[in-house]
Amino acid sequence: MKLGKIGVMVCLVGLIVAFVLPTYGQLVTATLGGRVTDSSGGVVPKATVTATNNATKLSHSAETSDSGDFTIPALPAGEYTVTVEAKGFRAESRSIVLQVSQSANLDFPLSVGEMKQQVTVEATSELTEPTRTSVSTVIEARQIENLPVNGRQFIDFALLSPAVQIGDSTSGSTDVIVEPVTKLSFAGQNIHYNFIAVDGADDISTASGIQRGTPSQEAVQEFRVVNSSYSTEFGRAVGGVVNIITKSGTNDWHGNVYEYFRNNAMDAKSILQAPGLNILRQNQYGATLGGPLRKEKTFLFANYEAQRRGESPFYNSVVLANIGSSVNPAPGTINFVKENVFGLPGEPANLNVLRTGDQDNGFIRVDHSINEREYLTVRYFITDGRLKNQSPLNDGFDLPSAFKNNFFRDQSLMGSLTSTVTPSLINELRVQYARRSFDFTTVSTQPHLEVSNTFTVGVNRGNPDFYRETRYEIVDNVTKNLNKHTLSFGGNYNHVSTDESFPLFYPFEADFASLGAFLGTDGVVPSCSTGTACPHPFVIFFQRNQASSNFTEPTLLPNGPAVYQGVKIPESIRKLAEGTLDHTYNGLYIQDKWRATNRLTINGGVRWEFETWPSAALNNQYKNIDPRLGLAYNIGTRWNIVVRAGAGLFHGIIPSPLLACQKPSCGGVFGPFTSPVTGLVRTAQEDALNANVRLFAFASSPTITNFALNQLVTAGTYPDATTVSPFGPGGPCAPLITANPATTCGFQGDATIVRFNKNHQNPYGVQSTLTVEFEPIKDISVSISYLRVHGVHLGSFYNVNQPAPSGTVLTHTSTGIAGCKNVYFANPALLGPSAGGCTNSYPVGFLAGSAGNPGVRCILPFTPGCNTTYAVYFEADSRWNSQYDGLLINVNKRLSHHFSVGGAYTWSKGIDDGPNPSFVLIPQDSLNIRAERALSADDVRNRFVGNAVLSSPTSGNIWFRDFQLGFILTLQSAQHFTKFAGSDVNGDVFGANDRVGLEGRNTFKGDTLKTLDMRLSRSFTIMEKKKLEFIAEAFNLANSVNVRFFNTAYGAADFCPGAGPDVCGAGPFFKEGSPNPSYGTPRAVSNPRQIQLALRFTF
Repeated sequence: MKLGKIGVMVCLVGLIVAFVLPTYGQLVTATLGGRVTDSSGGVVPKATVTATNNATKLSHSAETSDSGDFTIPALPAGEYTVTVEAKGFRAESRSIVLQVSQSANLDFPLSVGEMKQQVTVEATSELTEPTRTSVSTVIEARQIENLPVNGRQFIDFALLSPAVQIGDSTSGSTDVIVEPVTKLSFAGQNIHYNFIAVDGADDISTASGIQRGTPSQEAVQEFRVVNSSYSTEFGRAVGGVVNIITKSGTNDWHGNVYEYFRNNAMDAKSILQAPGLNILRQNQYGATLGGPLRKEKTFLFANYEAQRRGESPFYNSVVLANIGSSVNPAPGTINFVKENVFGLPGEPANLNVLRTGDQDNGFIRVDHSINEREYLTVRYFITDGRLKNQSPLNDGFDLPSAFKNNFFRDQSLMGSLTSTVTPSLINELRVQYARRSFDFTTVSTQPHLEVSNTFTVGVNRGNPDFYRETRYEIVDNVTKNLNKHTLSFGGNYNHVSTDESFPLFYPFEADFASLGAFLGTDGVVPSCSTGTACPHPFVIFFQRNQASSNFTEPTLLPNGPAVYQGVKIPESIRKLAEGTLDHTYNGLYIQDKWRATNRLTINGGVRWEFETWPSAALNNQYKNIDPRLGLAYNIGTRWNIVVRAGAGLFHGIIPSPLLACQKPSCGGVFGPFTSPVTGLVRTAQEDALNANVRLFAFASSPTITNFALNQLVTAGTYPDATTVSPFGPGGPCAPLITANPATTCGFQGDATIVRFNKNHQNPYGVQSTLTVEFEPIKDISVSISYLRVHGVHLGSFYNVNQPAPSGTVLTHTSTGIAGCKNVYFANPALLGPSAGGCTNSYPVGFLAGSAGNPGVRCILPFTPGCNTTYAVYFEADSRWNSQYDGLLINVNKRLSHHFSVGGAYTWSKGIDDGPNPSFVLIPQDSLNIRAERALSADDVRNRFVGNAVLSSPTSGNIWFRDFQLGFILTLQSAQHFTKFAGSDVNGDVFGANDRVGLEGRNTFKGDTLKTLDMRLSRSFTIMEKKKLEFIAEAFNLANSVNVRFFNTAYGAADFCPGAGPDVCGAGPFFKEGSPNPSYGTPRAVSNPRQIQLALRFTF
């Protein structure tokens, strides 16, 4: 039969596209291969092999080569009947279940006889897959349907795989864009280094670096979690890959109607819930419908699902203990300072705020067989979300005035055409148009006031107010079978346009070293203009706009402090902070899968990845070549032993959540600038890249910062209200300087929060694995793997305007080891004599205020060796690395005798030097990045996840039949967190990243995780093919308290017991000798026990 015109055109386009683009290959399909032999073992050439999908009756055929081998690529996942016919032999049929991205092997030994005589052998999906070279796990439809998952976010099932966990890369910091999805870490890598596809189409948001919205759980058939793949068809992932395929219609009409219900009356209460509040109401309801529009020709599947949710937020234990009443709050409380000192609205009574999460999801898919050789799929899904009072930071870190409302809409339209050009040549073409609008508006316009590493109030400075992303994607794959070789090549093109509004420091930000500094009760400032309390930040950040007065306006707005009484950032400010960034993902791949012998499969190829960016943003990198080689050797024996090995390079994309921010609102207007750290020159960026907003940092003694803060909150006056230096004659600080000459030091300068090094390189991972998989007994497979991932050119940022140290001070580790620590902008006149090998031995507590030096900050405005153009200049670069070593053990028993069981254990160790694009986790000392090397924030030494599904008989005793019981047990060892000092203890005008003494990163040992989720259901048959199912689910059934984040602000520059009372005073001291009573207390916890009930009608 001749190929149709559509197929000819598609093939021609595909061949052209394949030489200019990269690909994701057969992400959504499976490949069936094998060998046909006679009873003596001789090969049978020119036999016809036909695979027929049992649900749709659509068939795909191939002919065996001279060596008896056959390959049928691009088969949709599902159950198939495979028939082999050859002249002079009896026909033979077998059934097999093909899974997403599977490379299945099915050999046929034929018996001599007439073709009309047929032998039928029943089979199931392969357990060990003897020709697969990747390390991966399939999450099957049965698991998706019968295992409990909190919130019905099916992507959570990826956590059933070894070396996969919930990512903690941004612990203690702001994640730039907070997506309402689960953030996964593969092999200890950053959450931004994964690739997730839905039906083969890219589902990663460039703006956030993680997955966008996905179809509901009811629309998902299955998905594969790939820890390490040596197929060059996979790209853009340093970590892992998740391939999700959606359901399609069949030859029979089918569907369901369902509702899931929650009420806090059935739940336990969180230990961090506000007093008297424990609200949780949730309804998730929807329906599906699938069937033939034309039998064996055109098929439809559709789904609608809605969520209506309301809940009480939980808060940091520090907040709960110190919030105070909203009416006439007592002195020494957060609300007292906000209302009576700053004149700001207080937080709601008892923190009584309702957080809502309403969403609507729609999905429709049509599959159409154009003819025997062309198969078309069109799929559309939309997610519409209306989330109010959401936390823009990690949960528990912010108060209600810092919450945001999130209105988003995510849409994806995808079409694919599979064409069988010849029995040995297959072409797959896929196109996608996707658009995501993400409005993240504030609920107040109060200034951002932050107690370092503890809590924030007011407008959060770490998130954009809005972004919109538009994506055009074209993918094409060509597969050619050549005897024992399967050659594939292809391409992918992604054009992404991102519009973003990022009002970074509006209206302003003030950072405080401790709760006492925020409340003004630490005695550092004995008297001040604010009377009953003297709050004193260690730094104030603010911005000016060019449009009004070329960055010289003296006050925030003409109406002064009224700007703080709003509920939403004005549209005029959002417009000034808007920017657009266009870029593309491109590349090429070619691959050969060679079945060298009956036992040995070799998978080798090379992939070329590259991105293109505007020349004003980044220089394009064109040398990202990824060679890969994977081997699978089938030893055989009665245990079906398969040995796999592989190694390769895997380039990812440049994490760009902040790349759009620099155009136009992340600073860098003024210049030129020469970095004292790198020696490189950065020109002024007051151009098309950044022409609207100029950022400033102001630091001085507590007395002066108290005065400057009071002027900002009461009159909206900037610290440098005139062009006069704030510390010079006539400046706003002059009266205080005259009254107290000891406070005459300070710093005022431009701030650049993120500028990308134009030579920023793409991250990549060097992966290697060795795996042994076997079947010790029937229906059970055991896989033991060693996985190593070395991350190179990982992205983060650091302060390139850090001068050479002006002194060193004697400090300690938590174990009492003494050493010298660099300090910057130090005033030599205030330093003590040398000691302990350090040049200056003044008490470290001096920088935070102490009895000997009550809060005098020694920062000079013009310290030699510093470029005084800028206060801080954070530059994004690709100079970080990581190392992950893991032992992965996966045991699975497929369904038989009414139950299936799975278990995944991971022993691993992850080390890095801090590749986390965060304002908090940047290096403490830019001149000593090697000191940042430590356990990764995502390091989990031991993790076990077990799951099981048990089914009672479907006949017999009416009281015990038709039950399903599913559970997931998760046990995980502790993660580690950083012990922060809580203030700018090294004097570099930035205090969020300073650690205690000489302590390294991630030395605070957190909490273990223990949780058991369970699902019990029973079905009742109403009539033929119609049933009603009752479901009860419990999450964290044992009500274990699992602490996710801790308060790790130590509250001093050195460890008090080691340094002595002359540094920290007489006490009292608390955990690890900390003067901060909140140190080591919970900041965020996982959910307590929660119950969900559901009812489902299926037909």
